[in-house]
Amino acid sequence: MIQQNLSTKLANYIMRYATQHYLHLKKSKRTKLPLPNPQKVKSKNYLLYIHIPFCATLCTYCSFNRFLFQEEKARIYFMNLRKEMQMVKDLGYDFSAVYVGGGTTSILPDELCKTLDLAKALFNIQEISCESDPNHLQRETLEQFKGRIDRLSVGVQTFDDGILRKIGRYEKFGGGEVTRQKLESALGILPILNVDLIFNFPNQTQEMLARDLKIIQELKPNQLTTYPLMSSPSVKSILKRSIGEVDLQNEARLYAQILDTLSSDFIPLSSWAFSYKGSEIFDEYVVNNDEYVGIGSGSFSFLDGTLYVNTFSLKNYAQKIQNGQMGVERERKYSKKSQLQYRLMVELFGGEANKERFKMLYGADLEKDLLKEVTFLRLSGNIVKKGTSYYPTQKGKYLFLSMMKEFYIGMDCVREESRAMLQEEDM
Repeated sequence: MIQQNLSTKLANYIMRYATQHYLHLKKSKRTKLPLPNPQKVKSKNYLLYIHIPFCATLCTYCSFNRFLFQEEKARIYFMNLRKEMQMVKDLGYDFSAVYVGGGTTSILPDELCKTLDLAKALFNIQEISCESDPNHLQRETLEQFKGRIDRLSVGVQTFDDGILRKIGRYEKFGGGEVTRQKLESALGILPILNVDLIFNFPNQTQEMLARDLKIIQELKPNQLTTYPLMSSPSVKSILKRSIGEVDLQNEARLYAQILDTLSSDFIPLSSWAFSYKGSEIFDEYVVNNDEYVGIGSGSFSFLDGTLYVNTFSLKNYAQKIQNGQMGVERERKYSKKSQLQYRLMVELFGGEANKERFKMLYGADLEKDLLKEVTFLRLSGNIVKKGTSYYPTQKGKYLFLSMMKEFYIGMDCVREESRAMLQEEDM
């Protein structure tokens, strides 16, 4: 039975402590990201992350860097974004995959297309994943993305009209039935359509979740991602006042329901991602790409053990680019041990931690260098060993989902800290 047991609570406590300790960043002296490590270039699959920070309206529970859409500002931003991309090319980086996040990435489809075309011209891009929302599923918009976007991820969150009203999405995107019809019309236009659902909203019942999952089973999207509701402390207080408090025991129950309901139609790709009957494309970039370059205001990069964060100020970002600099503003270097601990969590979240892969990619002996961590996970029944790999048990899948949630909440706190520094002229 999946539940908030002692090992999950302990792991979550450790993750909260780790994120509070390790996610304090200092001001960076860099004007550009470092050159790619020449020893890693041939063996490393870097990912390019592109951030589009504009939305028509702002959701209260979102901690990502985003601003109210103004067309002139947005077009200038896209122009600067492409200049920063060229700087990345000039440093010597190459990428096989691109992930575009926001914000609302398709807020200006023509600018997005120009940006993706440039990425394909500069780099050896094999696949592009892009976030979207139900308001940007018009056929004419999706037709523009053919040959450009391989995987479109649509933030639906829930089909329940009651929850949609409470979180302010009903007025913005319409009811659950409207969204279902939009998804149905969008299926098949692009190679992969992923639907994002959130579970464990305050007062969400198993019956409510069952209706959401039934719609998914009827639609049969190529992929489904089921995130537990996660929010930074300040957002959590807003949600508590507006719709109620999150119940972690209910989270565990709902997660068990997801695994059970989807078991016949969907193949697990990670603790929270599933593909319909084994679709191959999978964009959990934190699992598949241990190093990535982020461009745009509010983006993150992780290179050679250092986390870099771009400025969250639109004004400062524009000034940096016009001065021939990249957007880098803050950074934090991590020890080899902390990097290995993070990769162990991420790879088990992704379904498998392989000894040989660890040795090849990180020069580490998984069972010696992470002896305490592996022993704890085995004795607590969260992982099992088969051959040279460790796999999460059913109980472990929930533990790694919980740990990843705590990590993302920590990253949200970094975003909030950055946004708190902004003045009115920065927006």
